[in-house]
Amino acid sequence: MKKILLPLVLLCVSFQLFSQVGINTTSPSTTLDVNGTIRVRGIKSELVETEAIRIIGVDASGNFVEVEIGDNVILEDNVLRAVENKYSFANTDPISVGQVDDFDLIVLPGEPNDDKKIIRFITTVGDIDLTGIKAGENGQVIWLMAYSGRIKIRGNDLSSDPENRILAGTVTLQQYEMIQLVYDETLQKWIIMDF
Repeated sequence: MKKILLPLVLLCVSFQLFSQVGINTTSPSTTLDVNGTIRVRGIKSELVETEAIRIIGVDASGNFVEVEIGDNVILEDNVLRAVENKYSFANTDPISVGQVDDFDLIVLPGEPNDDKKIIRFITTVGDIDLTGIKAGENGQVIWLMAYSGRIKIRGNDLSSDPENRILAGTVTLQQYEMIQLVYDETLQKWIIMDF
């Protein structure tokens, strides 16, 4: 009995000293290193007792990694679901009528309108000619709304800096009409997506 007990005790002590277990490998590189496929049995299914708070994936080396969940997906009650797109509005400060160049919508990350999708153009009395909008992030999508007057968008107009120009011909929005734009970092221009 003593001959069996001593190796067993030494084996347990060695596991605690190294704190790394290898399955199908003689040199584990992490706490648990499995060289082969993994099967888990006996997963709890009582949602009341256990609720997932993270999602894991596997990287190219086979390591488990936490997967970030974007704003349009929610993990709730162990169910992943897409969030409906809800558009939020922002108003510009009243703009004097006439030509507007390089207009700053303050929609970059950390700016007041960074989570707003529809920007209402408020004018003091009448219509404006818009020649450009301050550059956005690559792939950023916004809607412009002619709220209190008409907006004439003058595409590729030299009055605005090249990276702030809108790649289009001349387009006029009547009051309450909207136009959707996306910023393309490669072209360094706003591009019309929908009108």
